[in-house]
Amino acid sequence: METITVDQKQKTLPQDWGATQKQIYHICERYFELSLKCVRDKDLLEAFQNPINTVAFLTDGKKDNTYVWIENGEPWKGCGMKLPENTRVILNYETTWPTLYFTKKGDSKETITIKESPLFVQVFSNGKEGIKTIKRELLAENGESKVILPFDTEDLQYYDAILILPCFIPNKDMLAKVFCRDNSEEAKIILSTS
Repeated sequence: METITVDQKQKTLPQDWGATQKQIYHICERYFELSLKCVRDKDLLEAFQNPINTVAFLTDGKKDNTYVWIENGEPWKGCGMKLPENTRVILNYETTWPTLYFTKKGDSKETITIKESPLFVQVFSNGKEGIKTIKRELLAENGESKVILPFDTEDLQYYDAILILPCFIPNKDMLAKVFCRDNSEEAKIILSTS
């Protein structure tokens, strides 16, 4: 079996990476850094898991133009995602890919769902006319899919946004140790999501 280890001191990303790959890398790096800090600091974990603050932690670190977490005099500047300010984030330990819902306020109850998976991005609406597929796209090699919502930016205020996001905070992770039948003392395989 071949394993590849990333050098922690490596400061440059591969030259053949496009802007999208670099952006994904930096968001993941910040989220992983946040996860590790949450393990070491119970107060930070509680602040991050507070739904009022979660959007700020994932985006630019600010809620109402004020940073939600200060550590050693330095503000946490967020993971770099972009989300509507009124987004409700649900951290789900049982999902591995994000799903975003836009539900129209009022009686219409029309919902637009954006569901990401390892191979596809699917967008569909569920309303008076039933379920209608808006887009189903095989993910391109560069990892970027463009989804155009059927409403304008100013119309975001008429929708409740809910993001169900996978949560891999290390203190919620576990090790799975796999032993061979003839040697139950020494694990041959050790698995973890981190």
